[in-house]
Amino acid sequence: MLKIYGHFMSMPTNKVRLCVSYLELPHEYIHVDLQAGEQLKPEYLETNPAGRVPAIDDSGFKLSQSDAINKYLCALSGPSSFYPPEPQEQAVVNQWADMGSHHVMQAMARVFFNKIVCKLLGQEPDAASITTGENMLARDLPLINSQLQENIHLAGDHITLADINLQAALEPADMCGIDLSEYAAIAKWRAELMRQEFYQRVHAHFASEMNET
Repeated sequence: MLKIYGHFMSMPTNKVRLCVSYLELPHEYIHVDLQAGEQLKPEYLETNPAGRVPAIDDSGFKLSQSDAINKYLCALSGPSSFYPPEPQEQAVVNQWADMGSHHVMQAMARVFFNKIVCKLLGQEPDAASITTGENMLARDLPLINSQLQENIHLAGDHITLADINLQAALEPADMCGIDLSEYAAIAKWRAELMRQEFYQRVHAHFASEMNET
């Protein structure tokens, strides 16, 4: 069976969890306790020598990097509108998927690490990094909001991999005190997505698993 290794406060992990849930692929999710250093134990390093999450083991086939994992999951699931095979349609999905993964998620990661993770680790936050992350979000979110004003979802009228990537990137917004209400189209899109069954199968909201571990 497909095994997915991750941590519920990892945005890349949640990207994979949301994808596999939407595709309804049978799998086993295995929590990796990062604070306990489980990602550095020999048995985990056999799955991902980089010692990071997420990673998968599909009957001996091991893969890391969330974007690579999700495209593999799409291939397992077969051609669909979620990740369309037609070149131009797929290119549009990739464009917005990359925006979520490589712009919004990197910006949010700066804010999340310094506002939340540093407290958990007893480290001093880097105020300059927070500011940089917030400025990056202020640059990119208006573009995404405009796209969602014109489309129900990022790449058109149905959910695609692009929506999964953006949702995963925005997951920590509430915890980090980032107000998305000024981006009305994003806020509406996000609220509707979070009500869907595939999202609720992963968690009620970001870090809702905190009291379960």
